[in-house]
Amino acid sequence: MINPQHLNLSLLDPHTRNEFWEVVKECLIEWHGLSQFDALQRSHDLRKQIETPPPGLISDLFYHNEPFQVACDITGQQFDLAQYRAPYEAILQRHGW
Repeated sequence: MINPQHLNLSLLDPHTRNEFWEVVKECLIEWHGLSQFDALQRSHDLRKQIETPPPGLISDLFYHNEPFQVACDITGQQFDLAQYRAPYEAILQRHGW
């Protein structure tokens, strides 16, 4: 019998996940005023939690969130995306989203 804990349940390719977190980091720097080091550390910490879910759960559902909102959740500062739509769209485009 196959142990589900040993299966790679992710449906997203690594590049897509990496780009998602790059967008989160840029948002943390651009709108939340974090340094590159702090943005990297905080996004890495959350990514580690998300990508090591309990056995049988798929972390890909998390990736339906907007990276902008994830950055807001990380800092606890909620911003109105509509106010930042144009620069946010530019960040998404740079990362192929």
